[in-house]
This record gives sequence, C-alpha cells and structure tokens, in this order.
Amino acid sequence: TTQIVPMARLLSQPFGDSKALEKVFVRGPSKVSQAALGWGEMSFDNPTDFLAIGLLHPVVLVVCLVWGVGRAAGAVAGELDRGTMELLLSQPVPRGRLILAHLLVDCLVLPAICLSFYAGTQCGLWAAGEFVPDYALLDDAAKDLPQVRGMLERIPRDPTPLAVSGRGELVGLVGTLGLMFAISGMTLALSAVGRNRWRVTGYAVLVVVVMFVANTVGQLWEPAGRVRPLTFFFYYQPQRMMIDGIWTVDVGAAWGLGRPVPVLAVAVLFAVGAAGYALALRAFARRDLPAPL
Repeated sequence: TTQIVPMARLLSQPFGDSKALEKVFVRGPSKVSQAALGWGEMSFDNPTDFLAIGLLHPVVLVVCLVWGVGRAAGAVAGELDRGTMELLLSQPVPRGRLILAHLLVDCLVLPAICLSFYAGTQCGLWAAGEFVPDYALLDDAAKDLPQVRGMLERIPRDPTPLAVSGRGELVGLVGTLGLMFAISGMTLALSAVGRNRWRVTGYAVLVVVVMFVANTVGQLWEPAGRVRPLTFFFYYQPQRMMIDGIWTVDVGAAWGLGRPVPVLAVAVLFAVGAAGYALALRAFARRDLPAPL
C-alpha cells in the first residue's frame, strides 16, 4: 500500500484524475481480478479501502466454505454415516430439537468467526504500524530512467502517514455472516436428506464452486450475467458495503428488466439460510432413517 500510493499520484498528475490508476489498471488488463474482488469503487490512495479486499480473500472464502459445509454436512448425514444417529434418537429428544441445536450453534459460532476476522485485521494494523508513503521505487526509477527523471521529481512528496481504520470492516462482516449462514443452511438441507457425509460435502462444495464461477463469468460476459442473481456471491459484496455504504444489489440490471429492482443483499443471504433450515427440519422430521450398517 505504501508503494502503490506514490504510483497512484504519479498517474493522476498528467491525467488530472485521482482515479487514473484504477481506470487504467483495474478496469483494463486486470478486469478478471476486479470481477473476483467485487465491484466496490476502491481508491488506491486510501489504505482503508484495501481492507475491503480482505473479506474477498481466498482464505476468508475457504474458511466460510469449510465451516458452512463441513459442520452442516455432519449434522445429519454425518451422524447416520457414523451410526450414532440411532443412539441419539433413542433418547426422548424430538427431531426438530436436533435441527434447532445446530441453528443455535450457527448463531453462536458464526459471529465469533466474523469477530476473529476483525481481530486479525486489528492485529495486522497494529503490527504494520503507520502507513507512510514510500517513494523509494520512484527514486530508483528516476536513477535508471533519466528521460522521465524530471516528471518523477515533480511528483509532490507527502510524508504524512496515511489514515487507516479497520472499524468499517465490521459493516462488511455482516455480509460475511450472511454468506456463511446461507452456505450452512443449504448444506444442512442436503444433509437432512442424505446418508453419507462425504457425498453431501461433495455436492455442497460443487454447488458453491459453480456459483462462484458463474458469478465471476457473469461479470466478465454480459450474456451470462443473468445467472448471477441465482448465486450467493451476487449478494455478497462487502466492498460496496464498506466503501460506498450500499447494502442493496440491483437484480433488475442483472436480468435486463429495464428498471432498477433493488434488493437488500444481506437479507437474501439470511433468507436462503433460513429456508435451508426450514427444508432440513421438514425433511428430517418426515424421513425414515436407515439402520446403521
């Protein structure tokens, strides 16, 4: 970040536009990366905006996938697979209470995971210290390229530390919470009708990966954009929530309806998760459980 800021100022000087680096780099050759990182308007001279990328980092997405799929897949199918469901249901415990127990686990653990992301960011900011712009790269370029030395020397040098705050990440983490709950609810519905934990895990992972690929391709190829509202990741846009304060997505634009249809993104994710739990409760309460092998 401390080296990107001088480069942003370098490009903005001849163009007279502080967004020149974003328009040249992000909207051009790196459009694929921009599609994977979301559509939030990131400013390269603001370190706080870079924190929004963290919630779309592969590590964060993998943690969401591992918890949402791994725990929910073992909720019903895992118990049947291990042969412990018969022992559990031999107790005077209604089946609905078992599903409710998993819902309570999600209500406790998912916020804890999100807060751990926030705590990690705060520790990172503390360890990194002040974000002071580093002009060493431009100084080296001025020595190696005499023909542009004059232009590089005219760049204003501001050693003032860049302001950065991780508090805005709490807003984006609401979306992360919704994404994990949606994945967990969907997987639990599959687990409630399945018997083998690993088969349920495979189906759930396949669905999430297909959704991610469809959402990314839909941003790059307009005809494929119509499938984006059918994916979780269309509604998971923490960048927009953190940077722009926008909590809605326009389904009308994605489907070409000719008029805006704003939808509260987080509400859709939580609704999908709740629907998954409701389907799991209905399926689990009505199914005949096979005898353990």
